[in-house]
Amino acid sequence: MRVNNSQRRRWHTAWLAAFVAAVAAAGGASYAAMDTGPATFGRDQIKEDLYAAQFVNEQQAWLVGTFGSIFHTADGGTTWERQQSGTLLPLFAVDFSDDQHGWAVGKIGTILRTTDGGRKWVSQKSPGEKHFLSVKAVTANVAWAVGDWGFRASTDDGGATWQDRSLEEDVLMYGVDFTDADHGMIVGEVGKVWTTTDGGRTWAQTQMPNKKSLFGVQMIDAQRAWAVGLDAEVWHTTDGGQTWVQVKTPATQALYSVAFDGDLGWAVGDSGTVLVTSDRGATWRLLPVPLDLKLFWIHAVSLVPGTSGNRGMLVGANGLMRWTHHDQMLQN
Repeated sequence: MRVNNSQRRRWHTAWLAAFVAAVAAAGGASYAAMDTGPATFGRDQIKEDLYAAQFVNEQQAWLVGTFGSIFHTADGGTTWERQQSGTLLPLFAVDFSDDQHGWAVGKIGTILRTTDGGRKWVSQKSPGEKHFLSVKAVTANVAWAVGDWGFRASTDDGGATWQDRSLEEDVLMYGVDFTDADHGMIVGEVGKVWTTTDGGRTWAQTQMPNKKSLFGVQMIDAQRAWAVGLDAEVWHTTDGGQTWVQVKTPATQALYSVAFDGDLGWAVGDSGTVLVTSDRGATWRLLPVPLDLKLFWIHAVSLVPGTSGNRGMLVGANGLMRWTHHDQMLQN
């Protein structure tokens, strides 16, 4: 099914409006003003819209956002430094396979690669110029990126070459995740889900019954995964994406990101929406947030791996950053 422009506009939400604004803002900014090299500062000094975050261990994490911003912490978030990206284009996703090897992707097919923990980011040649919205570093050499207008690409040589794996249909793909080299999942517009069991050589497509767009996905293992999207919908599969069960939540706003570690899970979205579960997703609780937080979208959640979800962070508009501890969101 081809998506026409009027349908696409109805599915776009507050973050996508911010996405358009970021694209426009990037065009006239000064590189020297926005990307001046490494400088250590506190988290309150970060003012850019933040689209993605990733902890790789208890001490190291990365953030990406508007104006080609890449921020790195080596002390668990106490202090941050700006890493030089070499671009002013918005970066919408970041992912590391370990603390040295990672990718960041964004507007107009932007692909950046680091092999030294971000001390140096190198631009890689993209197979197209459509926007990338999500990236998964499967290993130090294998990665997948997805985005606008069916744009999908992969590399198996560390990004020396990227292969165009795009769909023929016009459909936005918002999120991609792999649980191992073979098993992967992509979620996107109108509730579409693509799954692979052979490392992306072939993909099977399914669709949620209500056809509402899905923005975030996390695979727990080859069989279990979670997806979130429009109207606070939360979906769960236990058979590798062949069938899905909707889980009711007390939220109403669009959800952009979901993350699980052990029994704990988080989902975040529009208007300061924060959901948490401590029973592996059986029930979800809507956390109360300050009034000023409701003015902003929260676009990403990242949990420190190996801590059973006991620590993590939420990031979003205007440098918004909140820490999580077990099933609580801490106040700054």
